[in-house]
Amino acid sequence: MPKIKFIYLDEYFYEVGVRPEPSQNFIPEWFRKMESYHGGKMTVRNRESNATAKKCTPMLDAISGGYTIPLWADVIVHQDGENGPQINWRTERPPFALHGPSAREIPPPPGYDNIVFKYAPFFRIETPPGYSIMVKPPAGHYDLPFQAIPATIESDGVKIDTNFPVWVKSGFEGIVEKGTPIAQVFPFKRENWTSEFSWIPWERHVMDKDKGFEATIKHNYVRNIWSRKSFK
Repeated sequence: MPKIKFIYLDEYFYEVGVRPEPSQNFIPEWFRKMESYHGGKMTVRNRESNATAKKCTPMLDAISGGYTIPLWADVIVHQDGENGPQINWRTERPPFALHGPSAREIPPPPGYDNIVFKYAPFFRIETPPGYSIMVKPPAGHYDLPFQAIPATIESDGVKIDTNFPVWVKSGFEGIVEKGTPIAQVFPFKRENWTSEFSWIPWERHVMDKDKGFEATIKHNYVRNIWSRKSFK
């Protein structure tokens, strides 16, 4: 099994830092509380199931896959007028630093300031030869004050600390607690791909669905299509 390594840069951060964990340990509360079926009991009407998003295995894979990078110390965010958000903390070492001014040229997502901070967990991520990591905002966590900027890193070669640039939600002020998800990391094997375009008759598509996915009321995807993933 390939191994992803989180290598801390000195003993301080190894002792003080909060360990990245499999993202299955950070399932958002809204997803946990959601019923599997509207009204609590499964029904099918006019060929439509009353299943909720909780029964969507691809969504769960996105939320629970890879590793989540948590905040290693409480920070407090203030708004400073034209200067925008400011982040402060009580620890001796800084969890955040301002990114270079060129980062302001990146258009932020709606609702976020264009000032970019770097979250610094003070480790570097290493993967086996041929494997990279994809960094993205934590899936399913839509209410976070920080949003990570997506990136792909050749973690089998680069020997620098792995920082996570983030935007700050516009107007946000308050304490962001230790353990808050900052980013989600997916290791993947690098491969070259080509693309192809073709078509099939709509009737063929309907027959494929009706003899497969649509032929069963529930669990078809999990039983016949889905592959279990393991992140430890």
